Amino acid sequence: MKPQEKIGGSQLFALLFVCRALALFTFTAPQETGFSAGDRILFTAPFCLLCLLFAVPGLLAGSRHANGVLGAARAASPMLAKGVGVFYSAAFLCAAALSTLRFELFVGTVMYPERETTLLIALLLAAAAAAAVHGTQALGRAAVILLALFAASLLFILCSAAGQFDRLNLTPPLENGASPVLRNAFRSAARTAELPALAFAPAFTRGRVNKTGVCWLTSFSAMAAMVFCFLGGVAGVYGEQQMFPLYTVTTVAKLGVFERLDAVLTGLWVLGAFLRTAFFLRLAGLSLEQSFGKRLSAAPFFAGAAAVFALFLAFGRLSALTDGAAATAATEALFIASSAVAPTVVLLAARRKKTERQTNLTG
Repeated sequence: MKPQEKIGGSQLFALLFVCRALALFTFTAPQETGFSAGDRILFTAPFCLLCLLFAVPGLLAGSRHANGVLGAARAASPMLAKGVGVFYSAAFLCAAALSTLRFELFVGTVMYPERETTLLIALLLAAAAAAAVHGTQALGRAAVILLALFAASLLFILCSAAGQFDRLNLTPPLENGASPVLRNAFRSAARTAELPALAFAPAFTRGRVNKTGVCWLTSFSAMAAMVFCFLGGVAGVYGEQQMFPLYTVTTVAKLGVFERLDAVLTGLWVLGAFLRTAFFLRLAGLSLEQSFGKRLSAAPFFAGAAAVFALFLAFGRLSALTDGAAATAATEALFIASSAVAPTVVLLAARRKKTERQTNLTG
């Protein structure tokens, strides 16, 4: 594998933004009633606040230690660093599998509803492993280009469907209380699998990671609110009944010679799924490299892709048996453990070790 090369803050922002933007296209309307178009706009605010709250431990680790959470773990104990590295490597592989499962749901429902998608997922994972081997800089440059293409395509869609916008379609928020808004804000925050990456970012990023992380979360939340406002004004109640409401809007959007913008945007989202998986595989490898101090070859990345594929199949089977409850529970547990619990434990351990050293010096 190529030596670790640091990327700039703008490349990190593009990576995080493109990875999270995939959630907009594969956003599924809640199955329960009581989550109106107005609630969708409003829930982006508590979503952003929850993400910022859960990001605090990881950002603190990054601001106090050069290599982020693993640097803090190493300061406390080499054994703790190895344990934390293995945990985060497994967590990123699980996050990649859960992300792939949601993308496969979109592919199997919209793109190829009557075809087997397992081979497509396997090819996507193999390509992502090959991309992860080339390093973070390659992923960062690809993310910048993809972000520009995504912004242009989204602007086309907003302009083409603007004539169909009707503010009367925007139902008032909180008609059913705050519970649906808060519940779905937490569920969406729990799907922000890129959040733990902020705890590792100092190891492969130049500049102020904290500022980049806050800008990423706030700007994405603002864009999501704008998209959901537009979606509600165009699709109204009909959009609330669709499994993938944003895709429904793109299928009817037309602008001049662009008669099928949904095909263009779908292609970009396939590239986004590829980039997101490659980024998670890269983070999983980085976790092991930082904790054990050994540079990985290409083989472990393809082994990681194979593990993601196996987890994808396992989560898919469990989700089918539990009507999606297993995937939801796994996503939420993984999010809490990797975003808040693990960095907090590491920070406390590092602080305790520092206190012991100071006591020994003064004693």
